[in-house]
Amino acid sequence: MGLVGKNKDLKAITEKFFAAYNSHDVDGMLALCADAAQGRYLPYGKNSFIPIRGGLEKIWRGFPQAVPDFGVEIVEMISGEENSVTVQALLGGTMPADVPGVVKKGEVNRIAHAYIIRYNAEGKISRLDCYWDNTAINAIKASAL
Repeated sequence: MGLVGKNKDLKAITEKFFAAYNSHDVDGMLALCADAAQGRYLPYGKNSFIPIRGGLEKIWRGFPQAVPDFGVEIVEMISGEENSVTVQALLGGTMPADVPGVVKKGEVNRIAHAYIIRYNAEGKISRLDCYWDNTAINAIKASAL
């Protein structure tokens, strides 16, 4: 398969991943990840690598509990070198707490996220890095306590 076909397939897998996230289907998200896949949520620290299974999975399962109408919208997807895709997405819903200067409790807001997703030779996610403005996420986490 040529590079163009390969990148289209990776984009299709990436779209499936975010569609599952939008549907709160964490098992569907995990099915697209390699068994030993690692993730890194950069606002938690530059060395914050953790396994996706049992690690990031807990965060993915938690957001719909904190924000019941949690949703995901892909804004842009860019094929990268080798087996990578970069995604700009908006994540959020009705905020359970005030985020000063961003949104008030009860308002709907989506927070911009940037993902760098790397795939193994089998087309499974092997590493997922994510960046966002942590002020809003911390307010959501605090409201869920």
